[in-house]
Amino acid sequence: MRLATKIPPEALQVLREGKLIDAIKITREKTGLGLKESKDLVDQYLQDHPQEQARIQEQLAQRSRGGIKLFVLIFFILVILIWFATK
Repeated sequence: MRLATKIPPEALQVLREGKLIDAIKITREKTGLGLKESKDLVDQYLQDHPQEQARIQEQLAQRSRGGIKLFVLIFFILVILIWFATK
């Protein structure tokens, strides 16, 4: 029996949205498996479906880039505020 058939549909949906941790949490809640077993189940699904794995990795990379851009923007605003405050 393949592990991918045991992943709950709700977990697959959030996994396809790039929410890996949420997919593991849902799998754990719906199946009653432990954390490691749920993670292994989701990882096995991703290994069996490389197209989805690539899409999820791209979504995670986009989120990471978005976080970096936000950090740079906030840093820039703080530098400007400090510059004005010391003038």
